[in-house]
Amino acid sequence: MQIKVEKLSSVKKKLHFQIPADRITTEIDKAYDAIRKRASIKGFRKGKAPQSYIEKHYRDVMADEVLKTIVNDTYFKALMDEKIYPVSHPEIESDEVKRGEAFTYSATVEVFPEIEVKDFAGLEVKKEKFVLDEGAIDRRLQEMRESMAQLKPVEEGRAATNGDFVTIDFKGFVDGVPFDQGEATDFQLELGSGRFIPGFEEQVCGMQAGEEQAINVTFPEDYGKKELAGKEATFTVSLKEIKVKELPPLDDDLAKEFGEFETLGELRAKLTEIQEKQEQERIEVELRERLLKALIDRNDIEVPDGLVDRQLEAMLDNTKKRLAYQRLSLEMMGMDEAQYKAQFRDVAVSQVKGSLLLDALARQVGITVEESDLEEKINSLAGDAHESLETVRNYYLQNERAKENLTAQIREERALAHLLGLARITDVARGEI
Repeated sequence: MQIKVEKLSSVKKKLHFQIPADRITTEIDKAYDAIRKRASIKGFRKGKAPQSYIEKHYRDVMADEVLKTIVNDTYFKALMDEKIYPVSHPEIESDEVKRGEAFTYSATVEVFPEIEVKDFAGLEVKKEKFVLDEGAIDRRLQEMRESMAQLKPVEEGRAATNGDFVTIDFKGFVDGVPFDQGEATDFQLELGSGRFIPGFEEQVCGMQAGEEQAINVTFPEDYGKKELAGKEATFTVSLKEIKVKELPPLDDDLAKEFGEFETLGELRAKLTEIQEKQEQERIEVELRERLLKALIDRNDIEVPDGLVDRQLEAMLDNTKKRLAYQRLSLEMMGMDEAQYKAQFRDVAVSQVKGSLLLDALARQVGITVEESDLEEKINSLAGDAHESLETVRNYYLQNERAKENLTAQIREERALAHLLGLARITDVARGEI
């Protein structure tokens, strides 16, 4: 057997195989013999069909089986002998299998690039100065007031206005014909929220409880249901009740509703602490993102499509889970899986580049991860997830892939910290970044 390795790019290699004719003849005979034994052919007892009949009707099956056998016997051994570590399945191309002739095939594989990280010391990056946003604290307190608000009926005779919560019955018609899902009973709507078709809520304003009115609107051209997009519609609307949101006072009593707080001052202090922690974490995350981008700019490497595809799948899975938690979906966001992957492919490419560069940097500067480091990380993860330490530890002990991923994560974090320690950082206001 002859093997030749061709380097197509920094991330792609092509292995060429030539298998001797006698080996191919032997494998063809074995394949036909196995086919004859298992094939059920009308007019012949099992295993007794003539060789000529088997070769005439099962040639494609034979060729597939010979190719599979040859690849399994030669491809993986060649990978070990040539020290090639593919990141995805091979793309196989082959000649026709013929008795008495040598057989050639090729396997194109993607591999990890060989990386020497250059110019990584002294990267210049900007870091946002931390400034406490008191307005964010006030907005959070207002949200907490809103969550404790109660709806109270308005005085009799008062017309509905923006900000009111109305209870209505409605039924919609297009060209005088009711349309699907165009009616509801006892539907509560906050006027001014923009939940309904443009123009609907504005026409409810001014109505009084007990009043019925026809409301004319036009569905937007980009409306989700194509059969209604751009169509004029009439709704018969019966307003049954008007309520107004009544907010509790912003005082110590409100603070006591949200945990072990005795005063509004204590609640505000806790919110300030949380806000500061979140902002500091955001600033650090964004600093590291800019640092990694600066490293990529100095070391723009080629990356295997297989790794990018794998990263995209992970990103897509995380997005789906996050949306599902919010009772949303990709479709509700106006995209499908293909559109998501097209939109975020560049992001995945950058993430893969960053990961490969940090891994290479860790090797260059001698960063290692010990069992004690893993134990410390597992303790941290258990605390963050509010899970028992035993549960989290067992997960990583019993899942080798998860343990490898966690080790790689720690190594990348340390490589990034090393990079940060060598960087030239300039503190600037948020608007100057």
